[in-house]
Amino acid sequence: MVPSNIAREIPKLVTSRWLKQEYPIYPLLGLVSTIVGTLIAIFILPEETTAPSALFPCALAMTLGLAIAPFAAACRSPRTLLRTEHVLVLAPIYWLLLDLLQQAYSLEYFPNSFVAGTFLSIGLFTTGVWLAALMRPLPMPTSLANAADHRLNPTLIFSLILVFFSIAIIKFAYPCDFNPMLMFFHLGSDRWSAPWARETLGGWSSFIDHLDYFGYLLPTLTTLLIVRSRRLDFRVILAISLSVIMTAFLAQAGGRRIIGVVLGAAIICWVLEQQKLKLKQIIITLVSVAMVLGIMQWMLEVRNDGFQALLQKEHPEFQYKHLHIDDNFLRLAQTIALVPRYYPYVYEKQIIFTLVRPIPRVFWPDKPVDPGFDLPSALGVEGISYSYTVIGDWYICAGWIGIFFGGIIYGGFARMVGQLLTKNTENASAIVYSLCTMALFAGFRSMLELVLMSYAVLAWMLISWLMLPKRKILKG
Repeated sequence: MVPSNIAREIPKLVTSRWLKQEYPIYPLLGLVSTIVGTLIAIFILPEETTAPSALFPCALAMTLGLAIAPFAAACRSPRTLLRTEHVLVLAPIYWLLLDLLQQAYSLEYFPNSFVAGTFLSIGLFTTGVWLAALMRPLPMPTSLANAADHRLNPTLIFSLILVFFSIAIIKFAYPCDFNPMLMFFHLGSDRWSAPWARETLGGWSSFIDHLDYFGYLLPTLTTLLIVRSRRLDFRVILAISLSVIMTAFLAQAGGRRIIGVVLGAAIICWVLEQQKLKLKQIIITLVSVAMVLGIMQWMLEVRNDGFQALLQKEHPEFQYKHLHIDDNFLRLAQTIALVPRYYPYVYEKQIIFTLVRPIPRVFWPDKPVDPGFDLPSALGVEGISYSYTVIGDWYICAGWIGIFFGGIIYGGFARMVGQLLTKNTENASAIVYSLCTMALFAGFRSMLELVLMSYAVLAWMLISWLMLPKRKILKG
């Protein structure tokens, strides 16, 4: 007989061994390569930085420094690129460096010290993430662990799809008096003209506005249904149809990051559900990622005129000849140039502004409308918003120290989410892991995005708690 205490440890040892094999990670290598890449990027910085191609070598050096450790681990197991720590480490390449690598735009003139500081900020944040990967993971909230532990069969998954769709579609149906024809007519309008367009400062209608977060889960749930049903039946076809409809309504609002999170989570879930990741699955994954990027680029071209306007043009002209992200590198450099030279650090105001975001303004009319620093106002621009990524958020809090500790905090979240990786393919861990990972990836854009994208996780926790059977714990 095996002693009970040893018997309880056997599954943990098996899972740990499986995790190291399927999802290897090299934080020490990542730490060294990030530091080296940052130093090289700063060392080779040219005197003239305004030309579109001027910062390409620096961005390439920084990209290689960030990517070496994740891709070294991927040589052992391609699946490990979807490890949350790796997704977070690679996020600066997408959000900050991709425009420089594509030589997408000319940079405004800055003293070289501010441009160098922007590369330094990327290195500091990523160093914090890697240091967090060397630490013990934070304990996972019980509610989150329970939400990932529900057993899901195809029948339950299909029921959940119907529930999530029914709740989410109210966001779009209510302003149209539940008239399907009116809903689909406005589906082709521009992002500001639809009846469900959000107000800047929401009132009671903000409760309905938040229902679309339930729709974020539909593509992931549909993916899970397809994998676990293993056949094309009526339920699968209906689920795919509902997911396409919901994704179209979400895309109409023009938020590319929303579609990236929604479809990206579905891709991650599909990969996690594969027993073995062979060449075929890798090719399907890469093609799927390329398609998502293409959809996001297409959204950028049509969101101001609407889908109808594009269909009415015989030869539509596209504005961008490259994969446009945002001018985040430029805005981060501007922020570093302005704070604290002309504007003081905001300290806790940024964090408070983020944390109180879920509180409806009808209950708190004087809720802060900005974190204490507004980049467009500082630049004398009105009627527009700029993103300078979460690195900028932490910088306006406490400068370089804020960036470093911000990286540790984000890395701690990634480390905690990593505990959801499991060999068990019968529970809901793939759903929760996928949503959390994409929330952190989108959350690199700003602290606020991390909160907003986490609403989908909260939606899953709520519905799963209400609908799904509780696990029975046998006492023996």
